[in-house]
Amino acid sequence: MLSEAGAGLARADRSIADAERSIRHLRDIVPRIAAQGYPTGQVEDQIEMMMQMLSHLKTQRWHIEGMLGQP
Repeated sequence: MLSEAGAGLARADRSIADAERSIRHLRDIVPRIAAQGYPTGQVEDQIEMMMQMLSHLKTQRWHIEGMLGQP
């Protein structure tokens, strides 16, 4: 059972890492878009919201691991 849980946590870790890379890449692109004259305020707001959601997911993931480690 724990091996299944461990595999699930590993998948979650990979997905979180992939999402974080994607969001950072998007954040890196925003200044170039702004330099071309496009408005980026809404995109920047969305990026901030995604980072907050990702932080929440990371916290939940660590709570799950903690619960699995309890007797």
